Amino acid sequence: MIILGLALAARLYAIAPVKIMDSSMTPKFKEHSIHWMCKLPQCLSRIQDQDIVWVALKSGDAMVRNVLAMPGDSIEITDKGIVRTPHRNFKWKDEDSFIQSKTIYVPKAGDTLYFDKLNDVEQDYVLSYLHTHGQKVAVKSTLWQGDREINLDRVGSTKIANRQVSLKEIDFLPWQDRYLIELQIRQSEPGNAPIKIKRELFRLKPAKLELTPPPPQALDTSEAETAAIKDSTVKDTVAKDSVVKDTASNVAENATDPKPEEFLEEPLNEIIIEEDCYYLTCSKGASCPDSRELGYFTHNDFIGLYLKWPDRVKNKVVVPAKKLLDKAINFALSLLATEEEEDSEQNDSETKEDQ
Repeated sequence: MIILGLALAARLYAIAPVKIMDSSMTPKFKEHSIHWMCKLPQCLSRIQDQDIVWVALKSGDAMVRNVLAMPGDSIEITDKGIVRTPHRNFKWKDEDSFIQSKTIYVPKAGDTLYFDKLNDVEQDYVLSYLHTHGQKVAVKSTLWQGDREINLDRVGSTKIANRQVSLKEIDFLPWQDRYLIELQIRQSEPGNAPIKIKRELFRLKPAKLELTPPPPQALDTSEAETAAIKDSTVKDTVAKDSVVKDTASNVAENATDPKPEEFLEEPLNEIIIEEDCYYLTCSKGASCPDSRELGYFTHNDFIGLYLKWPDRVKNKVVVPAKKLLDKAINFALSLLATEEEEDSEQNDSETKEDQ
């Protein structure tokens, strides 16, 4: 009972089997294979480069990924799939997210980042970091040709995936789409200066309670004025009507929807990182969600650390033992089959002699 209780406690609080549901981690982890993860804080506090971790997504799903870069590392991923990190260089087969070579800094706790100094990829990752940490921020985009600002409406003449780009989505498009938009505008815009979509970061104003506005007050008139109005000329009546129309137009103007800028507070350029960040990737380079799409991961996202020794025991002890057992069983079955064949032949010979 003690052993059973310890095993149950270890299963619930210390380690957990995880089934790989796709082929994103091949060839190390095959699809539908099961591997053990350590959930103890002692395991999660010593994560290193190239470790395999089990992480939770904001959507509630979980996935297993490889640690490519640690907090404070700078990594480079080229459009040819070449990856350079402080720990190793390699060719990432079938990498399809980076259509332009980029260098990415993975921030650590206490770092101060300046939004206008970050490249497109880093800006996307920082925005994702702020949103996942409950920061209410908004982005305002502008279009520039060199040092000259041009009308942002030029974006509306471009296409992404054979569809027209809307100005309402330009602030939220990933860096790859913005890069393609810049290329299209560059081809049609005269001049040699490069085209760049620049973004500014703002805090959002706190939401205000919307109350139903009171009805516009009627014009106060005394009894004497009422009598005077009844006896007034057409000219006075027209004058009074103009006053009412002006009042109605003022109410209508106040009832119009506020402009987007009215929701923005002061600009936010200085960003302080509160947690160590990690860059996680899958083994496959194509069609695989990881930090390239989701941004940085932090310790709060980690569920478990991959344990190597269960797979080593399985590969070096369990699998060979199973093979030996299978061979022994097959050998025993072959002996039984041989004895049965000999008995059958002996019975046949005796039958022939009797005949």
